[in-house]
Amino acid sequence: MSELLSFEWRRARSIRTTWITSLFTVLGVALLAVLFAGVSGVDGGESLPLQEALESVVVTNPFTMVLISSLAAMAFGHEYRYGTIRLTLTAFPRRGPVFFAKLVITLLLVFLVLAVSAGVGYGVLASSPMAVSGTQSWAATAWHVAVFGLTFSTLAFSLTVITRNHPLGIIGPLLIFLMEMLLLPLIAERAEWLPKFFPLTAMTNWFGGGADALWGAGVWVAWMVALMAQGFVLLLRRDA
Repeated sequence: MSELLSFEWRRARSIRTTWITSLFTVLGVALLAVLFAGVSGVDGGESLPLQEALESVVVTNPFTMVLISSLAAMAFGHEYRYGTIRLTLTAFPRRGPVFFAKLVITLLLVFLVLAVSAGVGYGVLASSPMAVSGTQSWAATAWHVAVFGLTFSTLAFSLTVITRNHPLGIIGPLLIFLMEMLLLPLIAERAEWLPKFFPLTAMTNWFGGGADALWGAGVWVAWMVALMAQGFVLLLRRDA
């Protein structure tokens, strides 16, 4: 397994797109933080709560979602796109360890990129004269950023394995997010219970706390486990 992990780590670092995507993620968070800080300082605007602002620039913007999905989709998507998956599975015939080695390296890479992005975003936001400590704890903010990055990348990773389509693995999670935003107002009026089963809505409810937090956590984890299990089974059974 250690050999597989080393192989995957070298493979991820050798792909130019990994570095480009990581750089754009950091720059995107920094740019959004600059906009947040700038708006808060216009004409004596409102104060800028650091914890909530940092979570907004890292977690809840579509730009970060697409880039995180891109990093996660590359694990299998790049290999399927260029046909190198056959070489990988020839060198490492046991597909189960290949799947989990790619997943571990993907989560590690996303975690590192988000950690750097959050650090840069915090530096920009804290430089604003309107910056104040928010009502949310730093532990909760760090937890939300970590959970978002690791589970959202798992979503993109799983969709890529299931579809064997690199672009769909990138835009799939964002499409799910946009579809939920469009469907929620329509469905909530007729079936108030149904939106609670939507994956990204469940994650939002989890992060929001309150009565629906535990339910949201369960639904979100169930979605991730189900998609990852399906991808794992398909990788074992399908031809490369």
